Amino acid sequence: MARYIAGIDAGTTGLKIMIFTLEGKPISHAYREYPCTFPHVGWVEQDPWQLWQALCETTREAIAKGGMDPREIGSVAISSQRGTFFAIDRDWNPIHDSIVWSDGRATKEIQWIADTLGAEKYHRISGAAVTALWSYAKYKWVRDNQPELYDKAYLFVNGQEWLLHQLGSTEVFTDPSSLALNGMMDVATLDWSDELLSAIRVSRDKLPPIKEPARQVGVISRKAAELTGFAEGMPICVGGGDQQCAAVGAGVIREGLAEITIGTAAVMVAAVDQVYPDPQHEVLFSGHANPGKWDMEGLAYSSGASLKWWRDTYGDAECAVARATGKDPYEIIADMEAARAPVGCKGYMFFPFMASQVSPYYCDTARGGSLGLTGGHDRAIMARAVLEGVAYELRMIVDAMQHVLGRPFDTIRLSGGGAKSPTWRQIQSDIYGCPVEMLETADCGLVGAAALGATGAGIYADLSEAVDNLVHPLGFIEPDMKNHRIYTDCYEIFRDAFLAWRDAGIYDRLNAVCNKYWG
Repeated sequence: MARYIAGIDAGTTGLKIMIFTLEGKPISHAYREYPCTFPHVGWVEQDPWQLWQALCETTREAIAKGGMDPREIGSVAISSQRGTFFAIDRDWNPIHDSIVWSDGRATKEIQWIADTLGAEKYHRISGAAVTALWSYAKYKWVRDNQPELYDKAYLFVNGQEWLLHQLGSTEVFTDPSSLALNGMMDVATLDWSDELLSAIRVSRDKLPPIKEPARQVGVISRKAAELTGFAEGMPICVGGGDQQCAAVGAGVIREGLAEITIGTAAVMVAAVDQVYPDPQHEVLFSGHANPGKWDMEGLAYSSGASLKWWRDTYGDAECAVARATGKDPYEIIADMEAARAPVGCKGYMFFPFMASQVSPYYCDTARGGSLGLTGGHDRAIMARAVLEGVAYELRMIVDAMQHVLGRPFDTIRLSGGGAKSPTWRQIQSDIYGCPVEMLETADCGLVGAAALGATGAGIYADLSEAVDNLVHPLGFIEPDMKNHRIYTDCYEIFRDAFLAWRDAGIYDRLNAVCNKYWG
């Protein structure tokens, strides 16, 4: 009988595994970082084999740290990057590095899509705004610029199904939640849109069939058991896209609930019973990891990445303290350095648009920057400004999603790295102007993957039972309304400055200069 379940989060900058009891108590975890590559300005790629190596290393480590018999682990499922894809041959070997979700190469292609299909028609079919950041435009880029790669490909796959194949799955599939950033589905049917595929000359034969999540698709093979430490024959199941898994792991499986995850990117996900009218194309509708259901999303592509950039560029002192004390450097930056700075950073603002501004304005050429710097601003203020800037962008999303839903959310729950810092939690509550709910386990993507895997393996009767057993709310952070008034004044300047630069063509001109001299 199973005593434990496992969830894996194969993210953009690293892979993490966590092993839980059947009541949701974390027993052990392990993590490995890996890089992306940037062959040209705006391009982002990654070697899929690095993810597999990280998976093998972390599973062995977590099982050893947990001290359990691998045969007592009843299931595993994966939360993976969405919108990242690559071609494989018939032996499932990658034939090129993956094109990562944040890759922005397809600027010409998205203009063709807008001119040919039109924004209204595209949104009506896909539930998504027209942007070069969805995979749809990048598939057209491959079709137009690398036809030999398209012809050579057996299939184009996302990370989850490829990693599950390495573990032992023999089924060819993908699932709606993993395709949320592909922009190639008919959102009403949660299947590939033949009209969208035909427009860019991509055949269904080059894509896996779309099936439901929370299903068993095989067992750990002998080879995978040797490499990972999992027991041969253990059920492996379909998890989902990273943010849909985070929604499940936050208990967001009914309308009225929402969660915000800050990882490399930040994403707000809300469960919805239908695809709501969105005439301004502010949000993204896609398939939930709860089979047969939908979700509504808003995305900010460089939230955690902005803090990582600050750590790598300016955070030598914090990293040294972290090494000496055994603490996480992000804890030092947020809760020791940034916490010293005043609310609103004395008018200094950081714009975290390092890989575009996504929801709700979809400005593909937007780039990061700052406003308001004077000689009176110090290191603590600059660190806090990153945390505040991320939350300002997320407030754009909160406002847009509540506008489309037509009412405030019953609850907004926090997960991911942004939920671990008391300083960042309070900043978010103060900027949104509403309570935010904490969870016992902030790594909601891992909880959600474990829940989907255990449901697929039959350990729980359904996803609701899995959530009841694994997701444990911990209490609310209440907003300081005095701080909220300060933040609202700053937020309006933040938003209006961004829109002014966008409308004046500043971002487009900067992008053209970068392509001219450094592309």
